[in-house]
Amino acid sequence: MCYRESKRTGRQLDQAALCNEDLINLAERELAAFARAVKELFGPEQAHVSATEWVDQLESLNWTATPGIADFRRITTAVSARLAHRQLSSCFIQYEREAAQT
Repeated sequence: MCYRESKRTGRQLDQAALCNEDLINLAERELAAFARAVKELFGPEQAHVSATEWVDQLESLNWTATPGIADFRRITTAVSARLAHRQLSSCFIQYEREAAQT
């Protein structure tokens, strides 16, 4: 239990040490890496849609508490889930069309 408390305190200290410029750099790097991966795997259109969703999620963060890299990763995870849902939906629609034609 003491270990968890000290770990949490360490994380809070790390986040407090991040200045606004550092947070912007972290967010930019996270978004750039995410967009690059989506573009490579799913194409530029999906990369654009996902990057827009990522920025929208970032804007909806509660800025009264200082965000950190964990918050940026949560955004990436949430937007990735939406991308997966879009991809599965489009595969299902394509499957239904092909089934209807046979």
